[in-house]
Amino acid sequence: MPPDDPTPDEPDNSAGELLPEDRPGPEADLLPDDPSEGLAPDPPSVPEFSADDADTELRRQFWSLVLLFNVALFGMSLGLMLVGFEGEWKIGGGLFVVGAFAFARGWHGYRRATADADGTDGGETVDSEKDGADEAHAED
Repeated sequence: MPPDDPTPDEPDNSAGELLPEDRPGPEADLLPDDPSEGLAPDPPSVPEFSADDADTELRRQFWSLVLLFNVALFGMSLGLMLVGFEGEWKIGGGLFVVGAFAFARGWHGYRRATADADGTDGGETVDSEKDGADEAHAED
């Protein structure tokens, strides 16, 4: 083996001499000092809200709807599983009916709450053009 070759037990320090950590070059002059210079000012802050900011009636409606839909999900899913897997028609069917009733009550409450929030009567909105077309057909 030639004398200038390193032995396998010696660490090779020549890589550190060949690749310095900070290479000054022409690319370093092209980068801006601060990329955020000249940008728009800070965006507006968002106000913080807490649970106390909500209306008490709205909170009551929300949590009652959450409870109704949880009962609906539990009753309908467990009822179907009891009927399907165990063949328990009375218990499973009863749970499904209770869940379906809770879902119907929750859906009705949801529609009423959103209608109250929108200020509408809870019915479907009808276009004035559609009303005019219906009146035209009624005259014929």
